[in-house]
Amino acid sequence: MKLSVNKCSTFAIKEITESIRTKRLFVLACVFIFLSIMGVLMARFSGEIIELLMSADGGTGMTITMPDPVWSDSYAQFYSGLTEMGMIALIMLYMGAILREKRTGTIDLMITKGLTPTIFVAAKFAVAAMTTLTVLLVSVSVTYVYTLVLFEYAGQIGNVLFGALPFGVYMLMMLAMTMMWSAIAKSTAVCAVLGLATLFGFSLLNFIPVVGRFMPAQLLGHGVHLSTGAGTDYLWIQTAIALVFAGVALGVAVLVLKRREG
Repeated sequence: MKLSVNKCSTFAIKEITESIRTKRLFVLACVFIFLSIMGVLMARFSGEIIELLMSADGGTGMTITMPDPVWSDSYAQFYSGLTEMGMIALIMLYMGAILREKRTGTIDLMITKGLTPTIFVAAKFAVAAMTTLTVLLVSVSVTYVYTLVLFEYAGQIGNVLFGALPFGVYMLMMLAMTMMWSAIAKSTAVCAVLGLATLFGFSLLNFIPVVGRFMPAQLLGHGVHLSTGAGTDYLWIQTAIALVFAGVALGVAVLVLKRREG
């Protein structure tokens, strides 16, 4: 047991080092922080920009009255950006997580040295989850501070951090799905297509009558409500279902690697 723990920790350290060396962590942080800053800027100045464009149009007789920006708009813009660009960046950055190890033969070498497929997948997912959740918390904190600067109020910090929970859970599910496709696919292009198709497919599940309200993609809409202190429906059911999907995806990845081992 002690030997397995040592192997897992050694491999985890290797994964952390690789995330830094390949700039995967840096790129993800840049994308998320960029979305943080742009979200707050759009929330604060989008109305003024539209009015400026309308006035520069030479006056067509059309008048658009924009509502005054409020601090909660920052979180709406932020999570909207994460749902689109953020999730796509996550898939693109991790689609080669296992595939790369298969191509280079690293996984075969590690397995011959006693690293089981279960430990291999678990360590990869644990490190990826830790780094992505850290990036998410940093970007949420940037959104909070910048909202405080531009709006002079940004909500209660406890609510804002709790608001990141649903998106974090959905990120973990999509991370697990991406690793599953990375274990199955034979090329990064196929893995990317499968990952993006999965992202789109989960969005479509929301429209299924009755059961759609329980689907994991519903988690993406809770960030703004929780950040402002409002309640949400079915949060814990959606969270549980998302974690089940994540567990199944990781299990499939382990089975695929075990078949490769055999």
